[in-house]
Amino acid sequence: MSNSEEKKEKKYNDFYQRLRIKINRWVTTGKLHKKTGRWTDKFMQYLLVFPDLVHLMIKLFGDKGTPARIKGYIVIAFTYLISPIDIIPDFIPAAGFIDDLLVLVIIMNKIINSVDEPVLERIKSLWAGEADVFNKVKEITETMNALTAEIPRSIYNFMKNKK
Repeated sequence: MSNSEEKKEKKYNDFYQRLRIKINRWVTTGKLHKKTGRWTDKFMQYLLVFPDLVHLMIKLFGDKGTPARIKGYIVIAFTYLISPIDIIPDFIPAAGFIDDLLVLVIIMNKIINSVDEPVLERIKSLWAGEADVFNKVKEITETMNALTAEIPRSIYNFMKNKK
């Protein structure tokens, strides 16, 4: 690995670690659910998967064996992540990442369902999360579907309690 590749790797890992620390802080304080409602307690466990998905997509994008079509999906996901326009604004602690996580999960679900076995094995090998990536994506998708109805009410409660 060249020196510039090592620097890039360190930069990605530093971002990954900073994001994980920030999310862990939100989880351990327990203050978020007081403003948004108890549904965020269910969501917090999935919020910790967010940096794992970002990390996986960065690794997949940089992998020479990843098909161009898959890299295109990843570009779409990251374009949404860096866009200042979100469905749920990022300034709302933790809840602001819900739409970002949902986009990552939808894109990862699309990738998983559209690649062959060698790419699936590569995804498994690049995954840094604690649970199986495929099961986690399915679980988050099912939970997000169930929670969708509660999100607008929670945003309203958050904004009302912020005053």
